[in-house]
Amino acid sequence: MDTHAELKDIGGIAPDTDDLRKCFEPHIAQMEELSCLPPPVVEKLKEIGVFRMWAPKQFGGQELSMPAGLELIRRIASIDGSIGWVAAINSGGCLMLPKLPLASLEVIYETGPDQIIAGNGRPIGSARQVPGGWRVSGRWPLASGCKAAHWIVGGFAKPEPQNSNPNHSMMVMLKPAKEFRIEETWKAMGLRGTGSHHISIEDSFVADGFVADVAKADNSVDSPLYRHPVHLFLLTHGAVQLGIAEAAIVDIVELQQARLTTDASGRRELVYFQLGTCNAKLKAAQAMFERQVMSNWSDAEAGLPADFKKLTATMQTAAFIAAETLEIVKCCFEMAGSASVYETSPLPRRLRDMLVATQHGAVQRPNLMAGGKALFEGR
Repeated sequence: MDTHAELKDIGGIAPDTDDLRKCFEPHIAQMEELSCLPPPVVEKLKEIGVFRMWAPKQFGGQELSMPAGLELIRRIASIDGSIGWVAAINSGGCLMLPKLPLASLEVIYETGPDQIIAGNGRPIGSARQVPGGWRVSGRWPLASGCKAAHWIVGGFAKPEPQNSNPNHSMMVMLKPAKEFRIEETWKAMGLRGTGSHHISIEDSFVADGFVADVAKADNSVDSPLYRHPVHLFLLTHGAVQLGIAEAAIVDIVELQQARLTTDASGRRELVYFQLGTCNAKLKAAQAMFERQVMSNWSDAEAGLPADFKKLTATMQTAAFIAAETLEIVKCCFEMAGSASVYETSPLPRRLRDMLVATQHGAVQRPNLMAGGKALFEGR
């Protein structure tokens, strides 16, 4: 699979790290103050094809392979975690859209394939069914990229009929972003530029064609990207975290190269050891990530049914990478010593971003329990 060629096909360019740095670094300080991405950054993400890379081809999208899309996200995150996070979350929303009918996709993409999808699919909203649709109310946190979004997703639980299974179906609905209220609550320690504010609606009508049970609905577009959306979407977290960790190692190498030429304190061997350990951890995490990506992508390409065991393995991978990359960035921050406390250093931002990124429920360490339980039960 030629990832570089695929990335070039999106918009005629395959942006490398230096290209991305020139585009994004001038805006980093501003977005930390704004608590969202400035318009020029959003426009650049659009220009390089981030928001169309996983959109259906029949609506002008690229349907880029998952490995290629994750590589682009990793490159972006190596410049800045917030920009990488928005690239991951707001492009990844496209993976769920084919659970809606084709007629709904035609409405969504009628203005083009570069649709920014934000929201929160957790079933914490409430809804009641009415003729032709639903009346939905809710308030959802952590809606990354919502200020730039064209469409917003909200999740709610649908009670099953009486005398049936007492469990709830997890439903998601989609509405134009302008119909939501954005509450500017994102005053966060890290990932400040993601604009992960609260969003809310009150007793708002949503037509049936814009509501889906993600676990049960058939796909209206058949493509490997949309066959196992949860399995694939989980991997976007790893791409962001690996990008941040890789950047932290580059940062500390540049800093220590300048220091060690004049160092007389005997720290050289310790620095070599710490850097070697961090680099080994990074390579191990990258290898695990790439193996899981290719395994999940091969299943999707082959049209295999969604596999609970594979989902468990993906959750394990996500939690392991989160833990390892956090340790890498912490170590780099500590190696920098007093230099790491200044705002002129990128390392404080890398650490803050990583600390927040690894708080996401999808990658927290308790998810490793699922893997242990699966082994114990022989699943």
